[in-house]
Amino acid sequence: MLLLCATTAAPVASAIEPVPDRSGWHGFVLVGAGYLDLKSSMVAGNDLIDIGKRTIASINDGAQSDSVVHPLVTGEINYTFGDHWQAFLGTSLEDFVTLDGVEQLGLRKQAPGVGILQGAFLFSGIPSRVWEDPYQEGVPRHDTDRKSTGMRFQWDRILGSAVELTFTYRAIRIDTERSGQGVTSVTCDSVCQGLLRRDGDQYSVAASYLFMPGDGRRHLLRPMVRYTMNDRDGAAVSSDGYRFQLTYSFIGDGYTFVGNVAAGSTSQDEPNPLYGVRTDADQFAVDASLFYRLPAASRRWQAVAGIRWGEDNSTVDFHDNEVFGVTLAVMYLFGTPPSSRQ
Repeated sequence: MLLLCATTAAPVASAIEPVPDRSGWHGFVLVGAGYLDLKSSMVAGNDLIDIGKRTIASINDGAQSDSVVHPLVTGEINYTFGDHWQAFLGTSLEDFVTLDGVEQLGLRKQAPGVGILQGAFLFSGIPSRVWEDPYQEGVPRHDTDRKSTGMRFQWDRILGSAVELTFTYRAIRIDTERSGQGVTSVTCDSVCQGLLRRDGDQYSVAASYLFMPGDGRRHLLRPMVRYTMNDRDGAAVSSDGYRFQLTYSFIGDGYTFVGNVAAGSTSQDEPNPLYGVRTDADQFAVDASLFYRLPAASRRWQAVAGIRWGEDNSTVDFHDNEVFGVTLAVMYLFGTPPSSRQ
């Protein structure tokens, strides 16, 4: 949802941070806490967050809300080899603020006149959890891991321009898939259950452009459009989706504010057999984050605060989603000092 910065304008202006001039280690560590209020029939949290109602009375009821206070621990480590080649491992700031638990292991190269090229292997550092059968009625549901692996390729500052392109592929696997087996209010045979299988592949392509209005370059605008195709084993879970978002950043003296507004929609390939209609959804989200440089001599410590709200409004109430979250954390930047970065 957001593009954030560490100490300079560069990470705000680009989803990929420029490669330092000299060899060495650098990165960040972020530690804090968050509050999350989630309304969802499908999500059960992860190893750090236990959220979601285990028992539902009926698949015709709306999604139930649950809340939790949880720890935050994340970071990324980078090593620059020279000649603007860099290896990296961890969670990027961009993925952190989108609540994406994906870890990246990859390489990036910065070339004059070409831009910044990046390729990475994606894996689930902390797998998220979903319900084995989200439609199971009247008895406690059991959670299971939702794991994903894949690849991400990015080309930023293409040929010296302000354009960025991103392609992401993920293979999604549910450890124990029992969707539809525990429904009692309607009949769901093997064909019905097959239409609800969530294993499969996900492809997404995104394009964005950076505007810097004004002379001081304190104001940054980045519109983005993304297309996502979910090719799952179950046709009722497969979908096509579009997302449009606008990120605004303001770079002040010792602090940076980033705000985002996004809207989109998803269209399922086939009707959900339990309802007889497609569970299409319209989506909307807003969020804001503030990075404030703490008065430490090293200039490497920052306080981080964020707030977000979003919803998916589905044609079926059971598939509605709504999230409200607040995060408070401190971030430490280590290694190559900002003054040596391009």
